[in-house]
Formats: sequence, structure tokens, C-alpha cells
Amino acid sequence: MTDSIHNAEKTEASTLVDSAEDKYLGVGEKRELFNLLGRAHTMEIIHVFVHDPGPWRFNELREVLDVSQNTLSARLSELLEANLLTRQSYDEIPPRVEYRATEKLTDLRPMFQHLSEWAEQYNH
Repeated sequence: MTDSIHNAEKTEASTLVDSAEDKYLGVGEKRELFNLLGRAHTMEIIHVFVHDPGPWRFNELREVLDVSQNTLSARLSELLEANLLTRQSYDEIPPRVEYRATEKLTDLRPMFQHLSEWAEQYNH
């Protein structure tokens, strides 16, 4: 009898966990995206590309963003891996590399417009 009560409690707890995941719209499935967006300077970089999809050269981005070379390089690599940016290198001397926003990134424009309006409304 005790085992059946324990099993019932276990099933009920498992159902609550499942419904909690649904309640939060599968946040676990979006964890990778949220982690990327939460990294230092990622939102600033995305903001630049949303407003001007490029091409942008590395040093141009550094000047606009005032970000260290290592941090910018790491973030750009992560955004490339997430298919939010493309990278084009040219066989020139000195070497030239340009970054452009993908359609996937430019589709974020409405979200950034809304976020900007929210920031203005609440003085952020």
C-alpha cells in the first residue's frame, strides 16, 4: 500500500514538472540561445547589425563598440556558429574580413525596436 502511495506521489510530481516546462514555453530548449544573448557584449553586437546589416570590418566594430579584441573575436565566432552572421575573407594584403547579418539576425529587428521603445518608456 505504501508503495502505491509513493508511486502516485512520484507520478503527480512528474506531471507538475512537465506542466511547469510547458508554462515557461520550453525555456530549457532555448537555454543555448539565452546563454548566447547573455554573454558580454552580444546584445550590443547584435544591435549594431540589426540597425546596419553590414558589411562591417572587425576594426570598425571595435571602434563602434569599444570592446576588447579577444571579446569581440569570441562573440563574433559564437554569432557565426549560431548562423546570425556570415564572414567573408578576401585574399588581399593586408587581409580583409567582413561580417554581415544573416536573415535570421535581421528578423530580430522588431524585437530590438520594441526593446528600444521599452527602454525609452522606462528611462533605461
